[in-house]
Amino acid sequence: MSDFQQQGSEGKMTFQKTTYAEGMVISSHLPDLVDNYISIRSQRLALDKEAASLKETEDDIYKVIVSKMRDEGMSVLGAKNGFVKLKESEEPVPTDWPALYEYIKDTGSFEFLHKRIATVAIKEHVEAGETIPGIGFTTVYKLTVSKS
Repeated sequence: MSDFQQQGSEGKMTFQKTTYAEGMVISSHLPDLVDNYISIRSQRLALDKEAASLKETEDDIYKVIVSKMRDEGMSVLGAKNGFVKLKESEEPVPTDWPALYEYIKDTGSFEFLHKRIATVAIKEHVEAGETIPGIGFTTVYKLTVSKS
């Protein structure tokens, strides 16, 4: 948990000292903030890597369970840590994108699509001089971390 608060007409953000559950106090001194940020980020990335490895193993086991349950015609299986149910459903999969796009345009069924844009493609078109209706730009600030 960290506390930020809007200040003044310039809209600058200031950091207030915050005590975390572990008893850690974050300084408001900018170099200390950078050091803390890099340290916490490194810890999170290490945990993300560990979680990704666990997820990969989990996914492999999942596939084997589904395959074996299907082969044996099972829909429920119990073990000492719990039980699993195998459910079957039909999910839509696009097989002809141009036909699907045409249908969506003709019927106005835009709810078939997620509302997000491909920012890289849009930037490329705009940089090539194209004006795209309905597109605006907002400033996004990103930190790049380099180890010393």
